[in-house]
Parts: sequence; structure tokens; C-alpha cells
Amino acid sequence: MRTFYTLLSTFIFLFLLIPSSSQAQIGTCNGKVERRIMLIGDSWAHFTWIYKSMGESLKAYGFSDINEDGTRTALISTQAEFWDTPDGLQIIKDRAEQLPDADIFIFFIGGNDVMWKWRRDKPFEDLLPFADDMLKHTDNMIDAVLEVRPDAQIIIASYDYPNFAETMIGNEWNPYYDQWVKFGFAPPIELNLGLQFFEEYRANWPKYNNNPNIHFINNIGAAQYYGGYPDSSKFEPYVPFAKKSVPMPGGDPRYPTSPAYMGLNGFDAYHFNDIGYKYVGDNMMKEFIDGYLRKGVTQTLKSAGGTTEGWVSRTGTTGTSEVRVGKNLNVDMAGIFSFNTSAIPAGADIQTASIYITRKNLTGNAPLEGIFPGNVTVDMKSGAFGQTTAPEAADFAADATIADAGCVVGSARGEEYKLRIDLKPEAIAALNKTGLSQFRLKFNLPGSSNRLMHFYNGDEADAFLAPYMDVTYVSTSTGIQENKKALQLSLYPNPASSQLSFQVPAELRKENVQVLVYNTMGSLVQSKNLFLSGVPTASIAVKDLPNGAYVLQLTNGEEMAGGNFIIQK
Repeated sequence: MRTFYTLLSTFIFLFLLIPSSSQAQIGTCNGKVERRIMLIGDSWAHFTWIYKSMGESLKAYGFSDINEDGTRTALISTQAEFWDTPDGLQIIKDRAEQLPDADIFIFFIGGNDVMWKWRRDKPFEDLLPFADDMLKHTDNMIDAVLEVRPDAQIIIASYDYPNFAETMIGNEWNPYYDQWVKFGFAPPIELNLGLQFFEEYRANWPKYNNNPNIHFINNIGAAQYYGGYPDSSKFEPYVPFAKKSVPMPGGDPRYPTSPAYMGLNGFDAYHFNDIGYKYVGDNMMKEFIDGYLRKGVTQTLKSAGGTTEGWVSRTGTTGTSEVRVGKNLNVDMAGIFSFNTSAIPAGADIQTASIYITRKNLTGNAPLEGIFPGNVTVDMKSGAFGQTTAPEAADFAADATIADAGCVVGSARGEEYKLRIDLKPEAIAALNKTGLSQFRLKFNLPGSSNRLMHFYNGDEADAFLAPYMDVTYVSTSTGIQENKKALQLSLYPNPASSQLSFQVPAELRKENVQVLVYNTMGSLVQSKNLFLSGVPTASIAVKDLPNGAYVLQLTNGEEMAGGNFIIQK
């Protein structure tokens, strides 16, 4: 145990075996595109599918090699009782079997069953019998998925605020006008509070809280949070507001969702356009999917920032305020990213490493098509490209330790979209475990051009926007238990804000285990006992922990498993 505390205090985590997965592991440079997300339910599932909005969210997070599918399972105007029939359940099972990669199943269901019954002159509680019926039907839909895919991750996705009032005023021809009449011409605040009531009730449904593989995600306010309210509202308090200026979840219930994110050019009262549904997808990525897709990661390193990152042009000019890649007024520019890879334990046998970089903005009006991924060059230096770690004129053409060091995934087609760079085995082997590893990124743009992409560097306070490297490795010597290997826990989402989930190793599924959480000083900050008999995944609440880095350990006195995670609220 003394050794364990020593390891904690130096923040070196050496209980690390890579978990197996039926899907290709992120970071293997295999070029495979997988349909891992299956959409099930009503028109919200349908439009998310046909707009490919969930796919856009995956691209924004660096996963353009993962796709969604809603064929036959995402149908307009359906209700839960439609799916909870022998034919409906068989469709769900058939599609799950036809998508062997699928391990995330997103349900949009309940709006037609419940919220369409809302009436302004009735108490919210009148919705509960409809909600109970819908939720029981949904339970059977979930069971149909689990029958085919027992380890599936089920997401119950909430809806977001509609916009009946603003789309209806002066538009009696609107196809939803009759429904607004039934709603008693309710203003946004009343409809929104009704939706909040329904989704809060659904969030507490027993099945969703008794199965760690079922995740209710509250998307209420997502379009307001990610997109803001760009134009004045027709209702109090009227004024526009900027993105990320309202709380999430919840937004500001006095406002509807902005017409800018509603379907039919702002005239659809209930459905979003492709941008609106992407915002909902972004929220699901943030709350669960991103962490789940990266769940096998052993360690995440934020880039070094400061004077070690920036850009260098072919003509020798340099800068460090951001990272620039491309051409500016026909002058080529290369970006330099730096990671302190000495943080990786010396005895680690690294399996995969992936770098995520985020677009800040774009200079120039030429399209980005044709650049990604074939016309991007990534070189790696074990140490610094030049005489110092700062970008310098010679860095543009300096020899690399490994040329063509990684495979580029994505296109960074929008602001805050990510590129993922999966390092090749030879680059992984050359990572510098005693100091910095630098990476040089270039776009191969022949002829005249003005296509310059700006990326965030490691000085960015928002950990989502700053560059980071995910590393998976196996420890060659743990030093924790003599003659025993400590198992790695896959923790997700990571970073976490309120709840942390983890896969339970088979060795610890037969009895009570003790869950221990330590901070980086080795102090025990949380402890509880869990009964994990036969349970493949489990969760603990971490909402009371302050922001920072932690270690989670499971032990039954004989076997032990552990992993590191970050709290970011």
C-alpha cells in the first residue's frame, strides 16, 4: 500500500491492461468506418438521421470514422406503442443484428405519446398516465435491443424546447397551428415548464436508474446553450443572447428554441433543422458518447502550450499565440504541437496514441475540400525540431525522427471541430519518455492559395478545446502487488462532471468490492461499497468532488483494478 501511495503522489498510474472490445480500437490507423450508433424512435430520431446531424457531432469530436444509422428504426410520427408490438420489436432486433458494430443505441421517443397531450388548463400531473404507458412500452424496446446486444449502451435522449408561439403568430396556415390551438396559445414559458416536468419524471424512471448501461441525457436547452438566441424574441425578455451564456441543462425557459434552429426555415414548431439537431448531438457527445468512445484510454496528456507551440512559415516567420497550418497569401505555414511525453511511465508498453486538435477559426475563402486526409503531413520529433523547444525558422524543413507519423481523421470543417491524428506504430515507439515530443502539421497545397486554419494551443483554459493526446498502454511492472497484475478500469465520461461509469473486470463481478477515490496527493476523498455480482458496468456520483485529477480503485482485498480520471464542471 505504501508503494501505491507513492505512485499516487507522483501521479503515475501503473495498473494498466488494455480492455478487449468488439469494435476496432480508436487510434489504430486501420481506416475502418464503423456504424456504431443506432437511432430508434420518432421524428426526432428520423430527422437526426436524415440530416446526419449525429454524424456531424461525431466529426466535431474527432470521430468521422464512426457513423450513425436509423434505417427502418427512425420513423416520423411513431409512438412507443407502435414499436412495442411483435412487428415493431422485430424490426429493432433485426436492425441491431444487421449492424454488428453498433454498441450505442439512442432512443428519441415519447413526444407524440405524452407532450402532445399537454393542455394549458390542466395540471402537469395529468400527463403521468400517458408517461407511464409510454415508459413501459419503451422498457420493452430497450429489452429488444439488449436481447440482441446484451452489453449495449442505451441512451434515452430528452427533447429540447419547441417554438410554437413565434412560428404561429400570423401564420394560421402553419400545419402545427391546430396543435397550438389545443395548447391554448400557450407562451414559451408554459410549454417549456411542461417539457421540463415530463423529462424530469422520465429521468427518474426505475429502469434507467437500475441499469448502469442505460443513460438518460437531458438535452433541454441544448440549442440555446450551443447556438444562443441570435435574434430578438417575440416574447419577454425579448433580447438576444450569446451561445454558452445560459445554463445547461435547462437553458432559459422564458425563450423557445430560436427560429434559426427550427425546421422548414424556422416555421416548424416542433422539429429542428440540421444545426439544431447537431446541437442536441453535441450535448450527447459531451455528456456520454465522447467519453465512452475513448473509454480504453490509459492516460490523457494536455499539450504543453506556452513558447513550445505555434507556427513557422516557409519564409521563416514564427509565432506562438496559436497554431496555424496552411497557406496565408501563398506562404506555406506549418503548425507545431508539443506534448510532455515524459509523463508516460518509463515502463509503459504503449499500444495506441491519438492527438486531438481543435479548429479555432479559418482565414481565406477557398474551400477545404481536397485537403483531408490525403494532403496532410504529420511529422514527429523525439525532442524539439530546432535548437530550442520554441518554433524557429529552421523548424519548417527540419528533419523529423519519424516522417508521416500519423493518420489524420476528420476535416475540421467547422469552428470547434477536431482533427484526430492516430499515431503509427513507429511514431509510438519513438515517443520521448524523458521530455517533449513535437509534432509538425502541414497541408500540401500546390499553387496559389489562401487557406489558413487556426488551431487552439495548450494555453487554452477549456480542456475540450486545447490539444490533448490519448494514450493506451500496458505496464511492464506495476510495483503495486507482488506477482500480481492490477487491472485497468475503463472510466467514462472522462472528464466527468457529476457521474463516473466504469466497466467492472470479470474478476470483481462476484462479490462486494470497495470503491476508493484518491486525489493526486494520495489522500482518500471518497469511499463506498458496491455489490457487483454479475454486473458488467457500474457508476458512482462524483458531483461533490472539486475540479482536478483523481484515481479510482476497486478492490476486494485480493484483486485490484484502477484508473485515473478528471473532474471538470
